[in-house]
Order: sequence, then structure tokens, then C-alpha cells
Amino acid sequence: MVLPLIKPVHISHAKSVAQSSADIFVLIVDESDIENSKLLSPELIALDAQTNEVISTLTSLGDFEGKWLQTSVSLLPNSKIASRILLIGTGKKTTHSEARARAIGLKIAEESVKLKSSNIVISGSSKTLKNTSNIAQIAFGMSASIYKYPNSNMSAEAKSELEKPFIATLVSDAKGAAEAIQKAMIMASHTEVCRLFQDGPPNISTPKFIAEQTELRAKKLGLTVNIYGAQKLREMGFNAMLAVAGGSAQEPQFVVVEYKPAQYKKTVAFVGKGLTMDTGGYSIKTPAPLQMNMKYDMSGSAVVLNSVLAMAELKLPVRVFAVAALCENMIDAHAFRVGDVITSYSGKTIEVLNTDAEGRVVLSDALSYTARVLKPDYIVEYSTLTGGMITALGHVAAGVFTFGNDTLAKSISDASESTGERTWPMPVWEEDLDGVKSTIADLQNLGTPTGAAQSCAAAAFLKEFTEDIPFAHIDIAGVADNNMGIGYPKKISSGFGIQLSIAIAEKLSV
Repeated sequence: MVLPLIKPVHISHAKSVAQSSADIFVLIVDESDIENSKLLSPELIALDAQTNEVISTLTSLGDFEGKWLQTSVSLLPNSKIASRILLIGTGKKTTHSEARARAIGLKIAEESVKLKSSNIVISGSSKTLKNTSNIAQIAFGMSASIYKYPNSNMSAEAKSELEKPFIATLVSDAKGAAEAIQKAMIMASHTEVCRLFQDGPPNISTPKFIAEQTELRAKKLGLTVNIYGAQKLREMGFNAMLAVAGGSAQEPQFVVVEYKPAQYKKTVAFVGKGLTMDTGGYSIKTPAPLQMNMKYDMSGSAVVLNSVLAMAELKLPVRVFAVAALCENMIDAHAFRVGDVITSYSGKTIEVLNTDAEGRVVLSDALSYTARVLKPDYIVEYSTLTGGMITALGHVAAGVFTFGNDTLAKSISDASESTGERTWPMPVWEEDLDGVKSTIADLQNLGTPTGAAQSCAAAAFLKEFTEDIPFAHIDIAGVADNNMGIGYPKKISSGFGIQLSIAIAEKLSV
């Protein structure tokens, strides 16, 4: 089986608007560039001349005021640039965060697709085009907007349209703009595959499919890949992961990808939860609609596997491991049960109080292996771990638990700020650490009292398997799909974490 088709996106840089065969001339305009619907800024006046005064006509009529994400479309007669013009407003703000810049890119591509255009040139008077970080996010946002998981039964016409590339030229005289766009497109390409893994139906995005596709792509980049199936995991003592996978016909896959540059100072391991389907096991998720989006429970693995490939292509000066624990949580005679006591890879025993708290059980083996065998300087783990995180932060930000490690906390906070992938620090108190102790085993997979502060309890449980290596747990339950912070509140994968991971690795590399 091969990866599903995704529409190719090509975004390049130019320093000026030249004669072009583009379908649409897109202009990004700040509200401050337009006063009283008539007076334009000097830069917008220059652009107005290139459009045969279409801009001044639209603003004088009140059809366009530059408000946040306001759009206006018009024909562009006698122009050598394009046949139509699309104005996009950025509102009153004088500076824009990376998240807002990404939203502009999303809007540009969304409107272009509505106008059945696949070849655009982008310019404007907006200050966002003077900032390379904003420029990168505009490019990234366009690619994110174009992405769509393909219909499994496409017509020949639909397939032909999907294969047709979306081409954009982003005009800016900002120093470093070309490099910023190039980096954004590398990140975007790996984010698209991450989203394909996430959106894939659970009978397609199986543990083996994700492992095999990752191996093919990683080896093209010269990376080391090790994949362990059920028999090897049994020999290694991955009893916790195998217990969760016991009820499934799909073989579990434990994937380790290594990127090792010629020179580096630090090693960072990114670990991801990979439940390609989670029914809840015998603690079944009810009512049935709660299972509808449980294919996204493997988002942590999708993020870390694709992040390391992007880091390799970007040639970051840091050694990186991506560790993915892929399996299903299903129900049959071999499934683990409430009340079971499991001896994990670490040797610590786990009392199962709820089979739907399975992610932390799987991760116990993955984290122990990472700490004991790979021995990185830092461990950063992603998982769609708790519904409590959605209660706390909604679909806007991921919760971050760093257990008092200032270096990790600052690196993640700075990375979040620079990428617009929002995070928020969360606490783990001594009571949370005590609350995961069991009376008949070393640990239990729920806190005490049962169900209280579940996100904090889950983080406390994971910390028990990291061997005192600086560790960050990032709970992406609210942002893996239906992500308002990324810029598209839809029930669709977000790829949240790719840009964040790259920025974290860059900051921890020194």
C-alpha cells in the first residue's frame, strides 16, 4: 500500500512583481493603509498604479476596508500580472503573531481555491510581508489550507485535478524571505504526510502501514530505522505495550528513527503515543459517537516520526531520535482487563484501573526504552492523552508538563512563540505523584481519587519511566484535530507539533 495522493504545492519567492501568467494577483493590505475609504498609503498607491487603479476604486466604493481577513475580488483589466485581483485584509494590528500570519495564508489559499485558481502571485503593502517569520507562516498556511485527505473512490477528473499543482509566488524584499519560504515548505511537506497518517481510516493507517511508510521515507534521507514487531517486543519485555495491543488483530510496531549529523552537541528523543484505534478496551468508550475520532489517538507518533524527517532535511545540528509506539486498543479474549497487574519494560508493575487509560501504559515501555537504551539529553513526548486537557485548554493550545526543568520549559515556550503552535504550562504537584501509587503494584494507571485531575495524574505516571532524564510531556488531545489555534476549527488533522518540535530541537541543540 502507498501513501494517498495529496495535491502538490509549490511556493517560491520573488523580490518584485514581474510580468506573470498568474490567474490571480493577491494583495495583502493592512487596515491602516486605507483611511476614510479613499486615502491610501504611499506603498498602496504604487501598487494601485500596477492594477490600473482597481484598488482605489474598490476602497472608494467601500467594497474593501482592510478589516481582518476581509476579502474583495475584482477583474484586473489590461493587466500583464493576472486576470483578477484578490484583496486580503489584516485588520488594525500593527504587528502579527505567527498564528495570525498563518491564518492569512490559510485564507489566501481558501479563496484562491474557491475562485478555481491554482496559480497566484502575492504582494501587498502589509507589514507582514516585511517579517520573515510571518512570511514563512503565510507560506505554511497556504500549504495547510490546500491539504485534503483524498476520496477513496475518486473519478478520473477529480484525480486529475488533485495531481495539478497549486503554484504561488510570494513577493517580498525582506532579507531572508527566500530561505524562510524554503524552510516553511520543507516543514509543510512533512506536515502533510503527518496529516495523511492522522486522517487515514484505521483500517488503512495501521501500525504496520505507518511503520513501513516511515521506513521508506527515512531511508531516502539516509536515516537509521529500527522496527520491532510483536515477537521482538515480547523478547525485549515490552509487556505493557503488548497488553494494550493484545486484543487487536493488528500487529504492534515499535519504531525508532535516528538522525545523526556529522557534528552535534546534544541528543533529543521525541516519543509519540500511537494508538491507531482506541475503543477504550473493556472500559469501552460510550456512547458510540465518542469512538468516531479515535483514529487520531496516534497523532503523537505521526508528529514525532515526521518531525525527525523534517529535521534531517533541514540538516539541524542536533542528534534526534523519534520513537513511536504503534498499536490498537481493541476487545477480544486476549485483551487486557481492569484489575490486571502488568510488569512493564522498566520492571515496575502497573495496576490497570481503566483500560481506556491505555496511552500511558503503552508509553511506559516506550519511555523506559528511550531512557535506558537511547540515553538522550532530553526527552520530549507527544500524546493525545487526556480529555481533561480539552476541558482545560479547549482546542487552542497543548498542555506542557516539564516537572520544574527550566531549560525545557523555556525552550518549549520560546518554540511555541516563534511558531504560533500554542502551548501552556501545566503543574504536577506532589499529591499527583503520590496519587498514581498503587496498593498492590508499583503504580496504577489512574490517579487518586479516581478520575480527578486526570491530565496531571497522567503526566505524573509518565514521569516514573524517564530515569530522571529531563522530560517534557506535551498533551495534544485538544489540538491534534479540530484545532482553532492552528487556524482551522474543523474536524480534520492539524499536524500540530511538527513546527514546534523543529523549533524545540533547534533551541536544545546548543
